[in-house]
Amino acid sequence: MTVEIANIVGSGDLGVELDLEALEDDLSTPYLEYDPSNYHGLYVRLEEGGPLITVYRSGKYIISGCPSEETLRETNDGFLRALAELGITDEAQQTGFAVQNVVCTAMLDEMVSLNALSIGLGLEVTEYEPEQFPGLVYRPEGIGAVLLVFANGKLVITGAKDVETAEAAYNHLQSKVQELV
Repeated sequence: MTVEIANIVGSGDLGVELDLEALEDDLSTPYLEYDPSNYHGLYVRLEEGGPLITVYRSGKYIISGCPSEETLRETNDGFLRALAELGITDEAQQTGFAVQNVVCTAMLDEMVSLNALSIGLGLEVTEYEPEQFPGLVYRPEGIGAVLLVFANGKLVITGAKDVETAEAAYNHLQSKVQELV
């Protein structure tokens, strides 16, 4: 596959308010960090170097750093199981958990003149300010993703809800680049 997943992010809502200090004390995982003077969320990792779960007092939580949707779902299930063991929630509780963002990387077949590409794609759907950021930001209409394009042909595709959307964004850009060359 030309497009590779770099990170999948998902979120859910437990529907209960949490005492994060008590949760930090009660959870038994390899990594826990709660420092409200630094950030208002509790950081949890179910395994060393695994995905990061950020839990908020409101009961909302975000899981990031997953290399696949399967890992994202497994991490969510493990987190809900840990909370159920503490009696905080029911393991079968519906949290509305869903994928929020799939971040992918890819390569175009060639080096790219970002000035020419920004003009060719249209200034209304691109941002290119090399003094601010070395890549071109492309927001194609009708595709639910944003592409960061670098002169060496590397791409970062973000904002997609699934890999298929990221692949469609890549294919769209690839065809536009070929038209413009």
